Amino acid sequence: MSAEAWTSELESNGSVDFRPRRGRLAVRLAGFGLLMVLSAWTNIDHLRADGVSGALGVLRLTALAAFVYGTGLTAWQLITNRPVITVDAEGITRGRSLRWSGITSIDEPAGWPLARAIQVNPADRRTRPISIPQDNVEDLDALTPWLRSLHERHLAD
Repeated sequence: MSAEAWTSELESNGSVDFRPRRGRLAVRLAGFGLLMVLSAWTNIDHLRADGVSGALGVLRLTALAAFVYGTGLTAWQLITNRPVITVDAEGITRGRSLRWSGITSIDEPAGWPLARAIQVNPADRRTRPISIPQDNVEDLDALTPWLRSLHERHLAD
């Protein structure tokens, strides 16, 4: 979608919901699932052969735990279709809300190429920023100026 489409949806529905991109999550689930199976296989092979000991054994088990976590988290996101990011007249919501007046800045997209995100920074330093990842919005480069324009408009009101 584009900034014009988001603006149109915001004006007609009162909010824009950015749901997880299921195709992207399905590819990630397949990748984590494959890595998890391969990691479990190598851990079982090493356990049968000579036991799991030393730094390499610990690293193998740590990698397996990370792959299990990644598989589980991605499966949960696919099943529940969460997290949903909502932009409306009040502010930005991702599980918790940041009102427009409570936002100090909206950062440029940052991160690795397939894992980029926009960070929405709160005025209250005790509040965690809201991250908007590519899992929810494909075109972060178009979303950033659109969110900034909404932020400026709401602060001017």
